[in-house]
Amino acid sequence: MGTVRMGDGREDFHAGGRRLSEYPKNFPNQFPALLIGRLATDKSEEGRGAAGLLVEYALKLALEERGKIGCVCLAAHAYNEEKVIEWYLKKRFRLCPDTRKGLDTVPMYFELG
Repeated sequence: MGTVRMGDGREDFHAGGRRLSEYPKNFPNQFPALLIGRLATDKSEEGRGAAGLLVEYALKLALEERGKIGCVCLAAHAYNEEKVIEWYLKKRFRLCPDTRKGLDTVPMYFELG
């Protein structure tokens, strides 16, 4: 388990099918998430679909278990490289609003809604 932070005043954050502005002002600043952490495959396997299969499996598990464990998102720590971030964006992940620059990984989330 992990969390996805909403960030302060970021109108582009979505969770539970709603925008940040639709939540009460005193709502906690984070949502529970199933965390897959840093996902990687061996360089020799790059471009062969293994990472996509791992994400699909994690999504399947998250969707099956979300009601039992109370998570609304699947979170990942993507390597802070443009091609990696783009790969996650193509898988319908979003950048977390409180993304911190200069780190090795960038927090991203997939809304399970």
